[in-house]
Amino acid sequence: MIWDKLEPIVQRLEDDHTIEEWRRTLEKWEGHIWHDHDAVDEKTSVLMVDANAVTVDRKPDLDALHELLTDHVQASVSDLYLVSLFPYSTHPSDTPLSPRIRLYEDLGRFSNEFELMFEMDLDVYNEKQFDMLKETDAFIERLAQGAMKIRVHIQSFRGMPEDSIKNVLALWHTILHHYKPNGQLILACEAVNCSAHVYFEVVDVICHFDLSSHTILAFAQGNATRLSDWARSIEAPPAEKTYFNFLSMAERDPFEKNLIDPGVEMLLAAHSILFSLQGIPSVDYRTLLGVSTPTDRDTLVQELKTDPYRLQVFSGIISQLNVKRTHPAFSPYAEQRILKQDSRLFAVERKAGNETVQLYTNVSEETVRLPVRGESLFTGEPIETIDLAPYDYVWIRT
Repeated sequence: MIWDKLEPIVQRLEDDHTIEEWRRTLEKWEGHIWHDHDAVDEKTSVLMVDANAVTVDRKPDLDALHELLTDHVQASVSDLYLVSLFPYSTHPSDTPLSPRIRLYEDLGRFSNEFELMFEMDLDVYNEKQFDMLKETDAFIERLAQGAMKIRVHIQSFRGMPEDSIKNVLALWHTILHHYKPNGQLILACEAVNCSAHVYFEVVDVICHFDLSSHTILAFAQGNATRLSDWARSIEAPPAEKTYFNFLSMAERDPFEKNLIDPGVEMLLAAHSILFSLQGIPSVDYRTLLGVSTPTDRDTLVQELKTDPYRLQVFSGIISQLNVKRTHPAFSPYAEQRILKQDSRLFAVERKAGNETVQLYTNVSEETVRLPVRGESLFTGEPIETIDLAPYDYVWIRT
């Protein structure tokens, strides 16, 4: 019984609900049939996608989105991070209680092809406003309806002391791993002075928010020094813990909007950096599909085939993902070492088992000669010395 695991944590909570109320809430989920999925590994990558991204007759259509993603990205992407879900828009036929149920039924169609990532509502609480039992029930509801990963914003607990936040996260972490041993609790901590590492004991993954700004600066300066210094300063996570990396967030403009000249080469170079770092990478659907607003399904498919820019970005990112998923050195738990190289290059070495790969990305407008020996992960050809063109990249098994 899950209660045996949770009771010591519940006893530590500063909560007004009785033990009996807690037991009743948890017992109602005992009859649910729970489905776990594979553990996170090198095949794991996340596509952040707005549930309203694809339209038919000018209306958001989840069937059309499902068809598009199944046909075009399923073979390369393991997870969908569905945003813009809550609150779910009601339908005329909905009863007062059914919109959330209808939402999860609609999303269920994705779970056969993808693992799902949801997030808890980004509300701001203090200890008196935070209804622990209600929020915990909502957390379990997400798991019951298919989530394997749940992202929690530490800003939601603003005003709560660190120990209280840890108790909340410990409760949810225990619940998640009871029902889904391979699931992951992801902590988002965007504040500049956030000491996220202190929470690693009660979460599985911590989000990085600085990768995008450092990458943009590297391209603007044609110099990867600050990006390399930042990456080198990141503490190695504890065993079986990792990071969540991204270039774009749903709440902001896509990454390319912040670049002076977002050509195909620069965008692919940025994703080479994203995929080279230790952690779970998340790709923004707006970048991958070349859209910024909800778009008609047929128009989107046609433009992906006929617009050279969008086709090259899409096929380039998919190609990187396809290589990444076949090499254990890209596991989120594989070792990472930031290499000292020409300042125009961002260079990373990743190791897992007997495999070592080195990844070099040119962030400058200059060609850089790189004396390195190995085998190209993209072509399988041997390499001894390579000239990296502006914004070019190479992934090498050494």
